[in-house]
Amino acid sequence: MQSRVPRRIPAVRRSGKVLVLFAVLLPAMLAFIGLIIDGGLLQGTHRRAQHTADATATAAARALQRGKTDAEATAIGEHTAADLNGVPVGGVSIRRPPDRGPYAGNPDAVEVELVDHADTHFYGFIGGDSAVAVSARAVAGWRPSTARAAIVVLDPDPPRLSVPPLPGVLPALPALIGGFEIEGLGTVRVDGAVLVNNEWGGLDENGDPTGNSLPPPYALASLNLLTPQRLRARDLRVVGGVDNPSAYGPFVVGESSPLRTGKLAVPDPLLGVPVPTTAVDPVNVNGTLRGGVRIIGLPIGPWQTLDPGVYDWIEVVSGRVRFNPGIYIIRSVNPVSQIALNLLAGEIDAEGVMFYITDSAGYSAASGAPDSGDGESVPPAPGVLDLLPSAVINLVLPGSRISGLDDPDSPFDGMVVFQRRRDRRPVAIVTSLLGTPGVEGMVYAKWGHVILASRGTIDASFVAGTVRIVTALPTTIAPTRTLPPAEDVYLLE
Repeated sequence: MQSRVPRRIPAVRRSGKVLVLFAVLLPAMLAFIGLIIDGGLLQGTHRRAQHTADATATAAARALQRGKTDAEATAIGEHTAADLNGVPVGGVSIRRPPDRGPYAGNPDAVEVELVDHADTHFYGFIGGDSAVAVSARAVAGWRPSTARAAIVVLDPDPPRLSVPPLPGVLPALPALIGGFEIEGLGTVRVDGAVLVNNEWGGLDENGDPTGNSLPPPYALASLNLLTPQRLRARDLRVVGGVDNPSAYGPFVVGESSPLRTGKLAVPDPLLGVPVPTTAVDPVNVNGTLRGGVRIIGLPIGPWQTLDPGVYDWIEVVSGRVRFNPGIYIIRSVNPVSQIALNLLAGEIDAEGVMFYITDSAGYSAASGAPDSGDGESVPPAPGVLDLLPSAVINLVLPGSRISGLDDPDSPFDGMVVFQRRRDRRPVAIVTSLLGTPGVEGMVYAKWGHVILASRGTIDASFVAGTVRIVTALPTTIAPTRTLPPAEDVYLLE
C-alpha cells in the first residue's frame, strides 16, 4: 500500500498592519494610561491639599480663639502645613479676616490658601508638565457651642483637697472625688452652662469609659445614685468623664441630655481682669492700711461700719456689721483661726463690695505686686491637702446680704470674691436655710476650691479651680451676670 505524504502548507505572508496600528495608537494609549494614573495622583494630591488646608485653617483659628496674636496663629498654621503635612511655607497663605467669600471681613474667621505639587509619570509623553500645581482653600472660625456659663471649673488635674470641720458652719469635707462635685441629697439646677476642664476619668454620655485616668476621682461627680438627674443645666461640657450619666439632665424637663464629654478645655474667662490697685480703680480701691478687725456685738445693737481699704484680716463673730461699698483687700490671716475673711455669724449688710483675698502679706495696693505677675502659671500643690478656707462667708441670719461691686466703669463690676490666682485655698459660702439666699455676684478663685452650701435660688456665678456644692434642699443657680459660652472651631468653607 502506497503511503501518503502530507502536503506542505505554504507560510502566510504577514503585512505588519498590527505593528503599524500599535505604533499609531501608542500615544493615545499612553495618554489614556496617563489620564488614569496621573489623574489619580492629581486627585489624591488635591485631596491631601484640601485636608492640609482644612487642618491649617482649623489650627490657626483655634489659636486665635485661644487668644493668640495673628502672628502666633500664622506660625501655628504654617507649622501645621509645613512640618506636619509637608507643604512648603512659601506655598501657604493665611489671612485673618478672609478677603473673599461669605465670611470676607469677619474677624472671627481665618482663610487659608495653599499650593502643593504632584509629580506626574505620563503627562510628559504628550507634552504636559512633569509636576502639576494643585491648590486648595479653607475657611475656619469659631462660634458659641453652649449657653452662656454659670460655672467654669478650670483646673485639669487638681490636688485632692479636703476641708477640716468648721464648727457651726460646715462639717469636715473629705478628699475631692470630682473636679466639680455635688454632695448631700438636694438637687441642683443651673440656669446656664457648666464648663469643666477637669481631665479625670469616668463615663461619657453614652456610658463608655473616657478621661485621662481610671476613676475615681471623676471630672464631674454627683455622689448620689439614688437621685436621678441630680444636676440639671442648660449645657454640661466636660473634658474628662462623669460618675453616672443618668445623674445629669436638662434644665428644662423633656429636652435632650445636655451632657457632652471629651471636649476641649475652655480658657479662663476672667484672665484679663487685673488685680485691684489704686491705679486700676481709684474710685473703689483704697490703699489705707486698716490692720486686723474682729467684731463682737449684740444682735439688736447698733450697726458697726467698715470701709474699703487694706486689711490683715476681718472676723465677724456676732453683731450687726455694714460694709460700705468698695473693694476690701485682705492680705493675711487671723493668727488664731488662720482665716482671712471669717464671717461666722451676725447680720451682714455688704452690698456693692468685692473682697480681694491674697496670701501675699506684702501685697501693694499701689502696684499690685506680687500678685500682678501670676498670669496662667500653675501653682505648686499645697504641702498639706487638708486646707482651711481663706474665706468663710456664713450668712446664717435672714436678712444678711452680700452683693458684688456695682460700678460699670470698674473692671471688677459684679465681682463679690476675687482670690489671688495662685492661691489654692478653699472659699466657703454658706447661706441660711431660711429666707432668701443672700449672695449675689461673681466668685473667682482660679486655682482655688469653691464650696457652696445653699438652698433656693442664688444669683451668683463661679470661676474656680474646683467646685463643690453641698445641699440638703433643692438649689438653683441663676446668675444675672453670666460668663462667656464655650466656643468651638468649625470649618466654614
